[in-house]
Amino acid sequence: MDMQKYYIDGYNLTIEDIISAVKGELGTVCISPEAVKRCESSRNQIRKWLERDAPVVYGVNTGLGNLKDTALSPEDHREWNKTIPYPHAVGLGAVIDPDITRASLLIRANVLCRGYSAVRPELIRRMLDIFNKGISPVVLELGSTGLSDLGPLAQNAMVVAGLEEAEAFYQGERKKAKECFKEAGLVPVFPLECKEVLAQMNGSTMTQAIAVFACYNMRRLMNLQKEIEKSFDVDEKYQVDSKKKVYSAIERSFEYISGIVDFENNVSCDNPLLFEVSDGNYEPVMGCNCSNTQVGFVLDLLNVLISEKAVFIYEMICRSGSEKYAARKQRMFAASLVREIKALCLPASADSIPTKGNQEDHVEFSYGAARKAMKAVKQYKLLIACLIDTLSDDGTGRGNESESGTLQDIRKQLDSMKMGLA
Repeated sequence: MDMQKYYIDGYNLTIEDIISAVKGELGTVCISPEAVKRCESSRNQIRKWLERDAPVVYGVNTGLGNLKDTALSPEDHREWNKTIPYPHAVGLGAVIDPDITRASLLIRANVLCRGYSAVRPELIRRMLDIFNKGISPVVLELGSTGLSDLGPLAQNAMVVAGLEEAEAFYQGERKKAKECFKEAGLVPVFPLECKEVLAQMNGSTMTQAIAVFACYNMRRLMNLQKEIEKSFDVDEKYQVDSKKKVYSAIERSFEYISGIVDFENNVSCDNPLLFEVSDGNYEPVMGCNCSNTQVGFVLDLLNVLISEKAVFIYEMICRSGSEKYAARKQRMFAASLVREIKALCLPASADSIPTKGNQEDHVEFSYGAARKAMKAVKQYKLLIACLIDTLSDDGTGRGNESESGTLQDIRKQLDSMKMGLA
């Protein structure tokens, strides 16, 4: 029996789709036939521009950055593609969760399916092959200025191409990407054609992948908190003022955040984009396509929602009434979590500064907003754990035989959660 297939087309990918695909619940992810036609059509225009006497088109038959006005032959460009990612793939800090980096491949493949980036369908298939085999790029979390995810996405592009220094996770082990491909039955090296490095590096797809997981985990935690409060009649026992109205506002705001993130799963985000002007003929259009400003805005808002949730949880913990030493320690720990969550509410997106000698006049720092949002979600998880411990009969939590079955079940769900996938 053929394995189930799930087709992406650049227009319909949602948060839930991404999570389900990463879990393996959708089967093999494939490029849709309609997307293949769009990509082939726009790619034909790239082939025309690689001929003699073609107009100069940035990133297609020119260099990048300071070399943006320097013409390159197709042969020189292909050779240059092997080195372009290296000066950008500078990374520091911790390794990003493999579930997130793997999801970034899916999201990027999806937006390339729209056809505006004019890459070969073969590149999209390569990215999906890596995704479907369960291979995750090794990406270090620090290294971007904040206007697009140039550092993290350059590391992704190196993995896709199978460049020598690229690393990946496969079956729980970190090793050279080419070794992972050999073990998984994939071609170790995939030569990138003109524009295909730029089409992978330019944009905010790592920010987007972090945003997807932040929203997914936020929803799970909100549901767990709701289950706790319902099971223990928290409203009746503690009578927290204004809670119902604030919770309603949080729910509505969170739906708005999720809607923005869902929309951005299906947005072309590199330069230049190609738009059809007549039958089979395209023109290149430059713009600030790599900007993910709106996602930066809503992820900063997400921290505010978490802060509101945290305040109510802390108030419930403080009203528990127990004066046992363990319960007092829980309150102190909860207070420290609330303070950290509040500190994370300082918006990253409000700190826009020009870069590149004022060439880029707005740098939204959405990547920083995404990292802060994920940190706040993790603290929210710890705070819920504190609430569970406080609501346990003896105030100490773990190992309490008299703890209710409902609370034990909620605790197991919480313990099994990690910020990638459970």
